[in-house]
Amino acid sequence: MVFAVVSTTALLGACSALPRQPAPPPADALAAPVGFPARVRFLGIDPDSFDRRADSVVEAVSDAAHGGPVNVLALSGGGAGGAFGAGALVGMTRRGDRPVFHVVTGVSVGALLAPFAFLGPEWDPELLEGFADGRIPNLLRLGGPTILFRSSVYPGGPLRSFVDRLVTQRLVDAVADEAATGRLLLVATTDLDKQETVIWDLGAVAAVGGEAARALFRDVLVASASIPGIFPPVLIHVHDGKQQYEEMHVDGATTVPFFVAPEIAQLDAGRVLDLHGGSIFVLVNGALSARPITTKAGSFAVISRGFAASTMHGLRRTIELAADFAQRHRMDLEFSYIPTTYPYRGALDFETDELRRLFEFGARCAESGKLWTRLEAAVEEGRKTLTAPVSPPTCPGPMDMPSSRFAAAEEATIPTARRAMARP
Repeated sequence: MVFAVVSTTALLGACSALPRQPAPPPADALAAPVGFPARVRFLGIDPDSFDRRADSVVEAVSDAAHGGPVNVLALSGGGAGGAFGAGALVGMTRRGDRPVFHVVTGVSVGALLAPFAFLGPEWDPELLEGFADGRIPNLLRLGGPTILFRSSVYPGGPLRSFVDRLVTQRLVDAVADEAATGRLLLVATTDLDKQETVIWDLGAVAAVGGEAARALFRDVLVASASIPGIFPPVLIHVHDGKQQYEEMHVDGATTVPFFVAPEIAQLDAGRVLDLHGGSIFVLVNGALSARPITTKAGSFAVISRGFAASTMHGLRRTIELAADFAQRHRMDLEFSYIPTTYPYRGALDFETDELRRLFEFGARCAESGKLWTRLEAAVEEGRKTLTAPVSPPTCPGPMDMPSSRFAAAEEATIPTARRAMARP
């Protein structure tokens, strides 16, 4: 992905930028989107915003779980890899063991999946239509010589149109209804002006109602999926009560590949909600290891291979943090990813047949009970990749484990797996 960004930057140099209003000054870091209360979002690094929301979040999530275990689903970025996550959700429905997720978080393509994961199996037809039926390939349609005066390699119209079709008024209203029960739907964007993660409470956005809510809901999802330099940024109008400003938002995966914290960290603030016995599910829409190849000496190959390595290791580190959180709170952690045995061709491969194959692969893995795996099993798979011959695609989960969890007996394996993952 990044090779296009770097090459375009080198070629264009001082070409024209998007016209825009100023960003909010530092004193107005928490300016609200026009027409919405400030509570619809918060900065990922702002502990004060956590504290202000914590009591209400704890009460709402506890009510949604009816005092029982809390289920959290985190959906990662990954571009075309989102077809794997979409298929996994549908496959869980087919198997009949898809949990009710009380907290759903999404980043980048994971943000596009998140509303459907939040709303449940009755929205599976929309997942099929959006991610397996050929809607996506024209996202990478070049816009001709006007690229010299744009902020991205590809125009944003196809992506915006795709998301606009997904985000119907019916969907927004359904999210508002579910959020009213206390469940949380959270997605991340990156504010380029601040260079920080912004967490959006889409349930709070949807609760405002009407076309304004649908438009902001859509714009946040477009921004979360807009890879910097590949797709144009999204300008979001905000105000501080006196003056309007514009913020520039891009792909949430620019700053975080997926997140369980910070929002779920509020539940660790000494409040009454007991996380013991809950579950964290992480769906990684990408790979955690790569088969060795001879990297070509050209600049594009070096840049793209380096970017892929950086993304992969970032995902690993974030999984380690999720594992630590689960271990401390005696929660189960289950995660899945595109295994190295699958011939995955990368985040920008939106070819229709490949998306369908990846969707069905994710669905088959979930339907057969082989979707979820343990951290140490993923580490071992990565090790074997270095020397093993090419083999047919195998699901992440082991054949003898229909569902793998970090139960108390397994907690000691987490530090060992982390050390192994950190080895060169």
